Amino acid sequence: MALAVSSTRATAFDAFGRGVATGFVLAVLGLVAALLHGLRVGFCDLWDGVAIFALGPGVGAAVGGAWGAAAGLVAAGRRRRRTAAVLLSLAAPVATILFSLWRFWSSPMVFAFDPFFGFFAGPLYDTVIEPVDRLESYRLGSLLSLLAAGVLAFHLDRGEGGFSLASRRRPGVALAGGLAAAGSLFLTLSGPRLGHFSTSASIRDELERSHASERCEIVYAPSIPEHEARLLGRECDGHVRALEAWFEARGPERITVLVFESEAQKGRLMGAASTYIAKPWRREVYVQFARYPHPVLGHELAHVIAGSFGAGPFRVSGPLGGWIPDPGRIEGVATAATPSDDPQLTLAGWSRAMLDLGLLPPLGSVFRLSFLGENSSKAYTVAGAFVEWLRAAHGAAAVRGWYAGTPLPALTGGKDLAALEGEWRASLAKEALSAQALEAARARFDRPAIFGRKCPHVVDRILGEAHGRLGQGDVAGARERFDRVLALDRAHFGARAGLGSCSIKASDDADARRRFEELAGDPKLHAVLRLSAEESLADLDLATGQLARAVERYRRIAAGVADEDRLRTLDVKASPASDRERAAIATLLVGDVRLGRDFGEAAALLGEWSAAAPDDGLPEYLLGRNFYNSGRYPEAARRLDRALEKKLRLPRVEREALRLRVIVGCALDDRPRGGEALSRFRALPGVEPAARAGVEQMAQRCGLQ
Repeated sequence: MALAVSSTRATAFDAFGRGVATGFVLAVLGLVAALLHGLRVGFCDLWDGVAIFALGPGVGAAVGGAWGAAAGLVAAGRRRRRTAAVLLSLAAPVATILFSLWRFWSSPMVFAFDPFFGFFAGPLYDTVIEPVDRLESYRLGSLLSLLAAGVLAFHLDRGEGGFSLASRRRPGVALAGGLAAAGSLFLTLSGPRLGHFSTSASIRDELERSHASERCEIVYAPSIPEHEARLLGRECDGHVRALEAWFEARGPERITVLVFESEAQKGRLMGAASTYIAKPWRREVYVQFARYPHPVLGHELAHVIAGSFGAGPFRVSGPLGGWIPDPGRIEGVATAATPSDDPQLTLAGWSRAMLDLGLLPPLGSVFRLSFLGENSSKAYTVAGAFVEWLRAAHGAAAVRGWYAGTPLPALTGGKDLAALEGEWRASLAKEALSAQALEAARARFDRPAIFGRKCPHVVDRILGEAHGRLGQGDVAGARERFDRVLALDRAHFGARAGLGSCSIKASDDADARRRFEELAGDPKLHAVLRLSAEESLADLDLATGQLARAVERYRRIAAGVADEDRLRTLDVKASPASDRERAAIATLLVGDVRLGRDFGEAAALLGEWSAAAPDDGLPEYLLGRNFYNSGRYPEAARRLDRALEKKLRLPRVEREALRLRVIVGCALDDRPRGGEALSRFRALPGVEPAARAGVEQMAQRCGLQ
């Protein structure tokens, strides 16, 4: 547009009109191309897609045409007209992108609204993104800006010396332009309130509360209890000390942890809803509230600690001095430094399973941007396992140096990544695996990445709506949405299982059993998913009083499961020795087949069970666990102590009761009782290495040892 206008003597208003019209036509052509492609491969969500296209690049093309016209008018008549037209036309789009990058660098934001490209969501792993409402108000500002620019162009005269303002004797037009400019300015200034952008100050103003611990500042929403914020501060300090020991490096003196009350608030204010984010260069971590211990706080803090020896403006690892991030090194270092207390397998164990299944990707594809094309569980696990091995084999200095950009041969005696990969793969042979663990790994890692899924954004959004409707008792609404998911992804396990749950809610047990039996017998599904369907059948048996059949199913399922948490739950479900125990366990873990679960009702039944069987610690354990889940740590401690004083006939329950008592001891800063539970836990036989390491790490962070 700039080149075309620069070669003419068009008036400012004619050039403006031509630019907007051309942008509109090009946007329509783009939309038509997208629709033709959709007719060929199928649509995910036609009308939402059209709306986002129209509000994003659609209006953006019109804005681009208007700017191109302005650039052409300025370039016209200059000695290097074409060069000037091209440079001026690119100046504004490039400037707005740089401005968005500056906002990303200078604030917690990871999303961006832009007059040309419209909307950039930010986090890759957030599949449910709904920008339309915010785009509507943002694009109202764009349209007002175009109207103001058009009125200005209408009042410009073109002479030999350039452009000058001229009266058109149409005060109404001038007033409209002035009001449009004022409206656009108002919407711009209202950006934080409308969700177009955020600043550190605007986010802190909404979160309101803060608590300072030794090394961390916890900035939190007022709905989060103060004692939870203080506990998070203590946990943060413990993680910082542990991470500094792991890296053998000092991190920032102060780290800010912004704690949002929910995914929705976090997504609205900084752009990442379900994805957790850290910005090492800002020494900030962004998480939503979760009970102690926070599931990902340590991982995100690891990014910040690693930033103390990271490179570039973002203090991360990657080529060109960190200007091009290497997500494999970035996430691998954080995963290795804070391994999950996964009771199934260690990072090396999971990697061995992938190796045996032929799913282990080459490290050359993990430690580069192609990391993002892998299944996230696979990519994080492999990267973390290799970094963990690298530290064990060559020391923390090698990890720090590689992260900072030093080539691996200079850190490992001349060995490059390929040579180290061979040694690492050979070391995986030492990891012992069961057939159940292999099948669990197949289900966990043999899944497509987000780019390989069909309509992931729409499917996950509709699936969330379906489960919400089911939870509210709207069976018809839930069914309609599960059917919509299956129309997009015919084999979607969650939607198929959801229809079975709808049948249970609708009192059609026969249809529910039919649906779950189909899933349990579907050879196309992973064994883990087939067992999940089988467990739904067993739960229905347990809830409806068919105890013998339920126990038989649970024991058959347990033979194919490797996950200790799930095995413990199966043990509990299969343990009732009387209808009193069955009713209590079914009410707590399965719930009423029509009304769902209710802890108040379950607590009453568990209390009756405890009174009738004073030597049985299981009901007290179940109460203690649920009090812990709700953040009632003193009551959880009391119930767990009672359970551990009695007989716990299920070994997995005894292990978990002691593990929880260690955690509750840390939460209450009750070192004597927490230390006693830790000693008993250490003496237990048969604890998986990952689970044992997780408890030891927790105890070390909170000072029990």
